[in-house]
Amino acid sequence: MNDMRLSCLVICSLVQAGLASCTTCSVGQITFTPGDLTQGTETPTSSGPDTDANGCLTLTLICPATNQGPIFMQFNTNEGGPSDPTGNEVDAVVNCVNGQWIYLPMSQTPRVITEVNCVASMNEELGMSTGVRSRKSQQVKDDILKNVDELNQSIDESKARLLTKRKVLGYIDWLIIFLVLGTLYGAVVYFDRQAPPVVPGNQHGKFSEERARIILNQITALGPRPSGSENLEVKAFNIINDKLNELQKVAGGVGANRVEIDIDRPTGCFDLKFLSSFTLCYHKITNIVARIGPKSGPTKHAVLLNCHFDTLPDTPGATDDAVSCAIMMEVLENLAYSKETLKNDIIFLFNGGRAFMNLEGTGAGGREILFQAGPGDSWLLKTYLDNAPHPHCSVMAQEVFQSGIIPSDTDFRIFRDYGRVSGLDIAYHRNGWLYHTEFDTVQFINQGAIQRAGDNVLAVVKALIKSPYFEQPAHFNEGNKWVFFDFVGLFTVFYNVDNGVLMNAAVVVFVIFIIQRRLSHGQYTIWDLGHAFFDHTVAFIVMLVAGLVIVAIVSALDLIMCWYSTPELVFPLYILPMMIAGLWVHSANAATKYSGIDAELFHYDSVLIIWAILLAAMTYAGLASSFYILLHVFFAVIRDPIIYLLGKIGVIRIVSPKKLLLVQFACLTPLMLFISYAVMLFFDFFVPVTGRLGDLINPEFIMMPLSLSVAATIVLFSNNLIYISRNMKYFLVCGIALFGVFILLLSTTSLGHPYKYDPESPRLRRLVTLHAKRTIYDFDGKVKSSSTGLFIQAFDYRGIEDLPDHTFLQTSHRPNCSGIKDEYCQLPYYTAIHELFPPEGSLWVPVPVGPTIIDSLSIELLERRLISSNVLNLTFSLRGGADKLSLHITPLNGYRLKNWSFKEFDRDTFGERNTYFVFMTYGKEAPVSREFWVLLENDNPAPSDPEKTPSLELGIATHYAHGPNQNSETLIQLRNLFNTRRKTPHHAIGFWKWATTPIGGNSEMIVKFF
Repeated sequence: MNDMRLSCLVICSLVQAGLASCTTCSVGQITFTPGDLTQGTETPTSSGPDTDANGCLTLTLICPATNQGPIFMQFNTNEGGPSDPTGNEVDAVVNCVNGQWIYLPMSQTPRVITEVNCVASMNEELGMSTGVRSRKSQQVKDDILKNVDELNQSIDESKARLLTKRKVLGYIDWLIIFLVLGTLYGAVVYFDRQAPPVVPGNQHGKFSEERARIILNQITALGPRPSGSENLEVKAFNIINDKLNELQKVAGGVGANRVEIDIDRPTGCFDLKFLSSFTLCYHKITNIVARIGPKSGPTKHAVLLNCHFDTLPDTPGATDDAVSCAIMMEVLENLAYSKETLKNDIIFLFNGGRAFMNLEGTGAGGREILFQAGPGDSWLLKTYLDNAPHPHCSVMAQEVFQSGIIPSDTDFRIFRDYGRVSGLDIAYHRNGWLYHTEFDTVQFINQGAIQRAGDNVLAVVKALIKSPYFEQPAHFNEGNKWVFFDFVGLFTVFYNVDNGVLMNAAVVVFVIFIIQRRLSHGQYTIWDLGHAFFDHTVAFIVMLVAGLVIVAIVSALDLIMCWYSTPELVFPLYILPMMIAGLWVHSANAATKYSGIDAELFHYDSVLIIWAILLAAMTYAGLASSFYILLHVFFAVIRDPIIYLLGKIGVIRIVSPKKLLLVQFACLTPLMLFISYAVMLFFDFFVPVTGRLGDLINPEFIMMPLSLSVAATIVLFSNNLIYISRNMKYFLVCGIALFGVFILLLSTTSLGHPYKYDPESPRLRRLVTLHAKRTIYDFDGKVKSSSTGLFIQAFDYRGIEDLPDHTFLQTSHRPNCSGIKDEYCQLPYYTAIHELFPPEGSLWVPVPVGPTIIDSLSIELLERRLISSNVLNLTFSLRGGADKLSLHITPLNGYRLKNWSFKEFDRDTFGERNTYFVFMTYGKEAPVSREFWVLLENDNPAPSDPEKTPSLELGIATHYAHGPNQNSETLIQLRNLFNTRRKTPHHAIGFWKWATTPIGGNSEMIVKFF
């Protein structure tokens, strides 16, 4: 049986070519039902060709029960008619609908047809006999069948050309796809950069950035303000205190509210499990407290706003955290001038000890983000969402931050963990390259950033004190009850977690319904879906391998962190090539295994299943950030229902590849905007963070997986289009060629330099540089060794091996930590960061001249007392040093730490470790001495005599972090070297390595055994 491709085009061509028709018929007639000339969604069954009683050739195509089409029909007898999308002449379009072929003549009303007749008159002039005519009839029949086979082969070739060139998506369509993606990302960046207009300083009753900048400029003009420094304890204190006293008088004059001011200088200790667990002890740290409320007196409940006005050494701290203090002061000024009596009190805490609504900064300018809320008391979050005029928040940011994968912390932890106070944690996060550097200055806080944050804080604070929930008992242990996120900063979406679970479940069930319905109607089989899942798996593996190959190339060419100064390079370096790799797999499948509308459909539906499974898993795990996957499923699953509705109302009569593309893009545009928003936020935050992750984690293995997730998402939502596209091999080869050119540019030009100095946008390497004197004593108290040197730590993965060539930066001087039990290798670490920045990855460069130490350290053992045979108490008195001091407590010879005097020892926080780190600082008033005791216990019930063998190694390091004693001549020379060379344009190889910003000072360390 010949196949069904024989059509009106074939038969009429044969007749017109002069082939004799049914010569035994009074009228030669060939009948058939219209068939498939091009490609339909299903293959109709066929019968014939047969010959009737008169020897006439008949071919009948049977319309299936399911809808079929569209089919373009061409009649060679009618030249010059309209054309189909392929450019072929068209006389009619045929669709199979509900078992009937529907004939649609061009520009006419559709009608049902049963057959189309091609008629040719008998050739009377031949004068042939019946026998001759019979033999001639058989010959004609054979000729017809032969020509039918030839024409069917020709049709096959035409169909192949049709599918690969015209009636499919072409290169232009794919270029438009990438152009639209880039445009959407650009639109997201544009909207994110918009800021509200700044309110003039002469307008009271509204938050004014202009007024807030006055006190911000005053505080940051002082320079770095570490606790204990004159800049903090005297100058910054006076600026804040004077302003508070001024506002106290303003409020008194208005008469609606009162302002109370208190100065608090507490002493205490607490544990922090951040980067590496340690204990922080503070003495007489300066806190300034202002309380505003109704004139009648203090209320039972109050809202607390917190900022810290101290800084790390060498940074002016404009964003971390002077800008938050300026915002708080402006909020207080608005309330002080207000004639409206407040319903409850508001407390403003200006914290001078490092750093409820906590205001923080991890970047410079941009939009502040609410990234932590709670614990419990979900009404706080609801109040923010209802009242903030410029909300920027995400429950995903909260879950990521609280997971601990980000090396950062805020004062919020103290209120949460020790005060058991619920609150909102808000921080600036953009331009994190400036965080904790000398460039954290006012000039990098863009206009409108303070206005936006201030508008939000003022509105939320006013709403909080009026909330009916305010006076209800706190629900500290209440779980998170809200899913919340903003959409490109335009509006906020939030809903109850329980409702979120229901929505997630409903969408998953709808996906199951869609898939089951299509399987039952035979639109594809379970094996088709299995093939699609296999294709996706192979594509993902190929993308992962491509990513690993790129990491290898980047490492081999010394391009690690080449994207650090220009995050946009991540797109051509990782996302684009991995996306090409994934699409290549599907392109190969389309060229060799299957293509067309069926393959498009089951590949698209398989993607729905993948996202639905992920959504169900995240929902089951109780992750509120599952909303992100919900968006992926929802906007994708509505594509085909929308196509169906558009067909019902007559907008779409033929689902061509281009129309399918348009509908798919329309459905996914909100999702693409949101994905672009998430990608922008992730790269805005994570790229600068990689500059302070240490040398244990290769940041390429952070950027590559993040890029893989983006590329995989794009491939999942576009792979179905490959199966209705022309062969994409050439297009993808061009992409690979461009990637090769890009790698060449990275490796041969300044484009690939990871650090760049630009006064408008500095993106520099971070170093800790300490000029230290180190003295080690033996158990008898005699000096075992003494040395002076530069202790240098690089904060990034490129590490000390990548420092510029200079005598002070010789990489051959790595510390030898063999035989040393102290986890910090008896080196003067400023804070407990040895797990990210191990001592083996640092430098100890000997220098002939030591730092100037004005108050040398001394440690005295006041008492060594055996509590029992294996429990030993050691009591010490520590004198000298500066306001920053750290202890390395290392038990020896079988002893372990049981307790100490700083606070109750928490083994759950510290665990079993070799060395315990205690950071000690003081504020305005220095202690004369520091007494403390350590209780040790030995697992051996009869340990050696502690009078004869050491039981404890005690390392003490002090740091001069401010004032005239901070920098030695050696450090000043090194700082000037960095400052001069990073500003000098130079094309010498490696000269870009001078793009560095140091932080440090003089230091002294002593190590003793007891």
